[in-house]
Amino acid sequence: MRTPVAALRGGCRGFLLAASLAFCLACALVRPASATTGPTNYLPLSSFHVPEKVMPLYRGQYILTKAATGARLSGGELAIEITPYGYLYGVGQFYGYDSQGSQSSWTATLYNFHLSSRNVMIIDLLGQGGRPLLGRLFVTRGRSGALVGEINLGSRRYAISWRKFSDR
Repeated sequence: MRTPVAALRGGCRGFLLAASLAFCLACALVRPASATTGPTNYLPLSSFHVPEKVMPLYRGQYILTKAATGARLSGGELAIEITPYGYLYGVGQFYGYDSQGSQSSWTATLYNFHLSSRNVMIIDLLGQGGRPLLGRLFVTRGRSGALVGEINLGSRRYAISWRKFSDR
């Protein structure tokens, strides 16, 4: 005859076994989460092609060093990578102030990288869903990999420069 303690212990073992199996099954069915900084699924493949030798020169992380006063930017960072599909892609974060002097910040997807005939890299600044077109960067590589050029916001262009602080 089983004692009440033995019956309880047997019931706990059964529960633990069932819970363990359910946990293992749930883990097997759950897919790992994708990183939010990787290539997107909501943008079509870029119609522009940057030469394979040039892409690694732009890959990396940058920090805003200068922006014309009219751009109303006080800081910013860029992160640019090469996608598995073989084109450049990135994200930018911008800090500044609006026309009333209040602080603002915004992010942009860096997309449609392409070189002009004068070796200026043109980069679209897109909203997080791929729209709208927020602006464009027109930059050339300077010493130490810095990006120097202009940012187009609205209907105006402003001088801007970025210092490269990482190749990753």
